[in-house]
Amino acid sequence: MYEIQLHPADIRRQVRYYFLSRRAMAWLRLAGLVFALLLVAGAVLAPIGVQSLLLGGRLRVLAQQNRTQREVLDQREAALDRLQRQTDEARNRQRQMSLILGAPQTAHSGAGTPSPQPVRELLVADAEIAVRRSLKLDTDTLALLTLSDELASFARANEELTRAVPSICPLPVGSFVLTSPFGNRTSPFTNTIDFHAGIDLAAREGTPVLAPGDGRVVFAGRFPLNRNVSWWRYGNVVVLRHSERYISIFAHLQDISVLRGSQLVRGEPLGTVGNTGWSTSPHLHYEVRVTEDEESEPQPVDPRIFILNYRWTGYEDLLVVGRTAPAPTFDPLPSRVWRN
Repeated sequence: MYEIQLHPADIRRQVRYYFLSRRAMAWLRLAGLVFALLLVAGAVLAPIGVQSLLLGGRLRVLAQQNRTQREVLDQREAALDRLQRQTDEARNRQRQMSLILGAPQTAHSGAGTPSPQPVRELLVADAEIAVRRSLKLDTDTLALLTLSDELASFARANEELTRAVPSICPLPVGSFVLTSPFGNRTSPFTNTIDFHAGIDLAAREGTPVLAPGDGRVVFAGRFPLNRNVSWWRYGNVVVLRHSERYISIFAHLQDISVLRGSQLVRGEPLGTVGNTGWSTSPHLHYEVRVTEDEESEPQPVDPRIFILNYRWTGYEDLLVVGRTAPAPTFDPLPSRVWRN
């Protein structure tokens, strides 16, 4: 048996006596121990709880900052994508211009090709990729500017050639449909594979046909059947010589508005779309032939490569083929056309 006495501070009050058994005393001691442990645990865990609350708030702030930076990074990547498309378009246009002018394709000077810049390692992989893309795009752009400057210098030094290049579509944009491309095809007349030396542009009869570049009319009319069957099939045809390098051919015309020997400037009408000769419907058969020198036979090339005011399907592939395709087997120009 245990006795517990409680003495009030006021001596006038009565002392209280509590009697506990051994078992009750054991429970009291256990309760005291638990209470002491709770006090110790509270003293230890309270700072951790406060720190957790502070960290939780910090994490929420960091998460918001991360979302903001992610949005900014996405915007930068979208801007890089737009710049990449614009650079690719400019590069293709530069290649096209170099191809049709016969100008150099690579820069001869080291200008515009800076040495690679070191890239600071970033913790975010996407951010590091974006930085490397931007540096490469900067290098590509400077190199492209150098090539463009060289091309501009070439054009200024060869102004007559630049004016003569058949560089616009011979039909008004929006007035035609490409029905037969350049290259091998199944002939609509013989149902056999043959080489199509130009492109066929279906359009309404009477649609004006325009000179694609400055040139001189070396043939205008219908070629005699007894002279050349293949050219007789072209019906009414006009042939322009553009400087000493290019020849353009316009076949199946309805009307011809120029005479042999006429000098035309780019965009000037020379006739109208028709259905003459071997033709299944109104259309313009359009060819461009290129000669390397005065003695070599002019060779047909895909006219779409030369046209700058219209975007064709498969534009990039046309540029590749224009430089790598072997010379086709084709009908040569009649001497009375070529030698004029």
